[in-house]
Amino acid sequence: MEKDFEPLKARLRIIRDRLDPDEQAFFGPLIEKFSGSTSEFQRIMRDLGKFGPKISDGSIFEVYREVQHLFEKPRHKK
Repeated sequence: MEKDFEPLKARLRIIRDRLDPDEQAFFGPLIEKFSGSTSEFQRIMRDLGKFGPKISDGSIFEVYREVQHLFEKPRHKK
């Protein structure tokens, strides 16, 4: 199931690369250790909110929606 979340992890890595080095050091392990649990995902989303406009040049809401979709997609395959 973890491999099903690779598209999500790939997108989060792109976001991570936009952050300051200290934020990258904090956020990176959350991405790499992500196993698909809802509580882990909620933590990631909460942290995305803290990073604000750094996560996108466009609509932050679109990024949230895209990340949410990438999380839900593998869960609906069952």
